[in-house]
Amino acid sequence: MTHLPHIASRVFNTPLMIDSKKLAAILAVLAPRLGLEPPAVDAALLTEQRSRKPYAITDAGIAVIEVSGSLVNRASGMDAQSGLTSYEQLGNEILEAATDPQVRGILLRLDSYGGEANGAWDVASLIEEAAGVKPVWASVDDWALSAGYLLASAADRIWVTRTGGVGSVGIIAMHLDQSGWDAAKGLRYTTIFAGDRKNDFNPHEPLSDGARSVLVAEVDRLYGMFVDAVARRRGLSAAAVRSTEAGILYGEDSVAQGFADRVGTFRDALAAMTESLSRPKFTKGGTPMSEATQAAASPPVPDFAAIEAAAREQGYAEAAEIVVLCSIAGRPSLAGDFISRHLSAAEVRKELLALRAEADQEEIRSHVLPEASTKAKQNLDENPVVKACLALAGPKGAK
Repeated sequence: MTHLPHIASRVFNTPLMIDSKKLAAILAVLAPRLGLEPPAVDAALLTEQRSRKPYAITDAGIAVIEVSGSLVNRASGMDAQSGLTSYEQLGNEILEAATDPQVRGILLRLDSYGGEANGAWDVASLIEEAAGVKPVWASVDDWALSAGYLLASAADRIWVTRTGGVGSVGIIAMHLDQSGWDAAKGLRYTTIFAGDRKNDFNPHEPLSDGARSVLVAEVDRLYGMFVDAVARRRGLSAAAVRSTEAGILYGEDSVAQGFADRVGTFRDALAAMTESLSRPKFTKGGTPMSEATQAAASPPVPDFAAIEAAAREQGYAEAAEIVVLCSIAGRPSLAGDFISRHLSAAEVRKELLALRAEADQEEIRSHVLPEASTKAKQNLDENPVVKACLALAGPKGAK
């Protein structure tokens, strides 16, 4: 198996969000190639049950995205052979569906025991963001465990089959100590290293106390993140999530404990979502919304070409208004400058008014004191404006 070293490096000495039974199945595949005794596991867990396909859009505009098999950050070239789903590919599909104008809703069809922790958080956040744009539901058919449930919890609604299971909210990590096997084979490894942490998790030596404390701390940190994420998204207390002790909840029990919303098959979930999208929405007063109001409440993806055309049209109208304003103000020569500066009609009005006020002030200064520019001393008693003011003031103003 050409990918054996790569898979082993992603299974051992790293926190995983995977159900322990599935981890045992993976070890059963790896063990013979590592010279170990394989654990006894359910044969059904040794193969991935569904080959993954890109999402399809139903007639009702629902994008069905499969989340199946073991979840890995990046699947390289192994996904086609092993039935793996990469978070990278899954994230791209969710982003595409969320921005696709033909898609009115997204239905995640989950059948996964979980997988790697790296990458799961980013996709869960992406699902949550997509749910803010259009409805996102999850149909558990039949498993959404650990990392699979982290993704499901980010959806608006979770359906689960009668025999399906959700949960397994926990983190697991494993170190392989094959020093005993090495000794039995007459092998002895000597490692030269610099830096106290450099030799942590060496499979040819027992796990050191320092390495163990590092791994425990990371498992605890990720567990806290997992619990908080599920509690927040499902409206549960952190204590309620922790009380499950990473156990699996089935069918009706998962609904009763708040880990799912409805019991039903994938077809049930799809039919319910289709009906929900076609159902008329109501106002707060209880009256049905008109089609126009519903469109306003759930605006479609913008038509950027139409927006650009409208902007150009608005620009022409603005320019025409600016020309008219300048002509009325007796300053037509300023129109070109205002338009080149991309000023709005309102801003042009302000500038024209400022110019008008400045001109009025100059006229007042030149007419109130017509002799201000001459060397002769002005006689205010003879100024007609002063005389008019004194006359208005009456006897009190007379000398």
